[in-house]
Amino acid sequence: MRTRSYYGLLATVSLSTFGDAFGLLAMEWLVYDLTGSKLAMGALALSSGIPELLVRLVGSPLSDRLHRVRLMAGLSAIRLLAVLLPLAMGLAGELRLWHLFAAAALSGVCSALFLPSAMASIPGLAPSGGLVRAFALADGLKGMAALLGPAAAGLVTAAGGALPALGANAVCCAAAIAALLAITGTERPAASGAAFSIRLYLHEIGEGFAFYLRTPAMLTIMLMATVSNLSSGAIWTMMVPYVREVLHQDAGAVGTLSTASAFGYLAGLGLVSWMGDVSHRRLTMLGSLAGIGVINMLWSQLPFYPAALFAAGAAGFLSPFFSSLSSSLHGRLVPASLQGRVNSIRFLIGGALQPVGAIAGGAFAELWGVPALFLAAGLLPVLFCAAALLLPGLKTLDGRLPAAS
Repeated sequence: MRTRSYYGLLATVSLSTFGDAFGLLAMEWLVYDLTGSKLAMGALALSSGIPELLVRLVGSPLSDRLHRVRLMAGLSAIRLLAVLLPLAMGLAGELRLWHLFAAAALSGVCSALFLPSAMASIPGLAPSGGLVRAFALADGLKGMAALLGPAAAGLVTAAGGALPALGANAVCCAAAIAALLAITGTERPAASGAAFSIRLYLHEIGEGFAFYLRTPAMLTIMLMATVSNLSSGAIWTMMVPYVREVLHQDAGAVGTLSTASAFGYLAGLGLVSWMGDVSHRRLTMLGSLAGIGVINMLWSQLPFYPAALFAAGAAGFLSPFFSSLSSSLHGRLVPASLQGRVNSIRFLIGGALQPVGAIAGGAFAELWGVPALFLAAGLLPVLFCAAALLLPGLKTLDGRLPAAS
């Protein structure tokens, strides 16, 4: 029963992530068609990212108080309604820019609590004795869904326009709800019976931050993720203009680039899963982020479609070496009673600058072009990771680690 629930959770996360990535590219394409503005595309990402960050902050204790599977089902239902808004308006010929921004904002609100709740559920559902592989599989399927979503959306958009892509997003949301309702045997978190008060609720939010204050090495790792996500947010938000203006390709090329990244991610995930836990986590994780930065710098100087495919695949290959190890560290070091709120704060820290990267990337690309943006966005994590290697405190992440108390 436990193993079946674990795989049901993986199916839910994959469906939800696939649909979200599918819909995001469709909405970006619609915004670019309506406005032709890179700043408007950055603003779309901002309209999703800001609500996500705010709800992730104030809602972090909820996944430790509410039944996580039911919470995720409710969030998926709200996300379905958000997608249906621009889809219905588009089919009626009344689509406006604000419909897309409203849908993005609602999707951001739901994403804020959905993924932390899912990740907090894994230690209690994963097969015994394989936490690193359990998180590697979860991160890998989530990452592949996030990469294959735009690939499929690109093909659908190139063939029939962006509205069918939004329809596919709605179908994925409905399927995720069905998968969640089929999960059985999950329990309410221990904190669910605690009396509610504003003071206690604020204390629970503070406990999520307190974990990182007690483990500064983990805080440093998450700050490195913040910088890397800022850069990737800037680059992938500008992928549509890059494909159209630099590569002179159509929406199908966006999908092919995402497919190349997905195959790279799959190869990297396979290697991480085969390796299992590693002792030199510091070098592995920082090397992953720095390597992606170097690839993006080289990508900026090779504006050719085959080179872009290779760069996307290589960057995808390196990604699991950070994400899977980071997830397994959180699963091992965070007490079960704090998993929900700490994972919320984890994603809050890691994604804090991603909306900034999206809007700043749009402004940067308007002024100096997309290739210059790729170069600058690649250099940033390389410099920060090089500086982090000089911090002796990160060595505490290497070797055998104590289990969460």
